[in-house]
Amino acid sequence: MTAVVARPLVIVASGVAALRKRWRQSLHGPFVTQDAGDRSQLDRNLSTRTPLAILLDLALPQLGGVAGVGEITRARPTTKVVVLTSRPDEREGIAALKAGARGYCDRDIEAGLLQKALHVVQDGEIWIGRKLIPHLLEELTAAAEHQPAEPVKPPDDRLDRITPREREIAQLLSAGASNKDIAKRLSVTERTVKAHLTAVFRKLGVSGRLQLALFVLEHSRPRARDDAPRPGLDPAR
Repeated sequence: MTAVVARPLVIVASGVAALRKRWRQSLHGPFVTQDAGDRSQLDRNLSTRTPLAILLDLALPQLGGVAGVGEITRARPTTKVVVLTSRPDEREGIAALKAGARGYCDRDIEAGLLQKALHVVQDGEIWIGRKLIPHLLEELTAAAEHQPAEPVKPPDDRLDRITPREREIAQLLSAGASNKDIAKRLSVTERTVKAHLTAVFRKLGVSGRLQLALFVLEHSRPRARDDAPRPGLDPAR
């Protein structure tokens, strides 16, 4: 007999019934869903179940905004929280990530992308919009500058696997540039940019834009703090 694999549980938390329905339909198949129309109902659900993730509308009644996100992530550290909002904002997104959220996106996100976001956070990664990447990198850089200097690590030879053009594209991406922006900057087609990025992901062993941006930040930052470049800037220029 074929073993039946239990589908992961995702709690869909929003005060808007139409949103909950759309999110449920988006997740139909890979996930089992449970509704929560306000913070009290969400807490009751969490008292009896341990979901893989919570799709959390930042406008959920009784949540209290980002502060409520922090309360939930501290109480349920193994549950991945993806915050959805009607008007994504860079400052709010960084605050949500600092509060422990593993994702931050527009609550009108397409069905396919919503499934992808959950698979990404399920794998231990972070899901954010492209425009948030440079702001997140700035936060990480600022935090690193206040930490004690780490021992010098051996150079990562993976950087030797990418071409100068691929490195240039990776640096532009780490500044938050879209494929269209990169294509315009380098006078190439978007198809060419996508092909280069696919090659870079494979050569460096990263799975997405954020992971590539973090890799570029980590491995292009000089050890001396006083001349460290800001994220997205090419130190050679």
